[in-house]
Amino acid sequence: MEDKKDSSEFKSLVKQVQKLEKQMKDNLPEIRESIDNIIKGKITSIQIIEKTLDVLLNYVQIGIGVEEFNRLNRYYFTINSENSKQYENYYKEIIEER
Repeated sequence: MEDKKDSSEFKSLVKQVQKLEKQMKDNLPEIRESIDNIIKGKITSIQIIEKTLDVLLNYVQIGIGVEEFNRLNRYYFTINSENSKQYENYYKEIIEER
């Protein structure tokens, strides 16, 4: 009886993860547009850039948004190389754990 409950809970969890992954993929075009606006507009707001990088680090954990993260972090390097390097380190830690 316990196995059926565990199996049901596991299936429910898998569905939730799949739903979250779909939402993340659906959000990616909007994030790309934000990155385009940041770079084309030469926005230097650390808060805006780091907020976007933080979101992308969450995405990277499941293999989504890697290109977008790297693109924005390269731009961020031109503004704040020290913080950009720290984000690169966070990224590498995530990749190594996957």
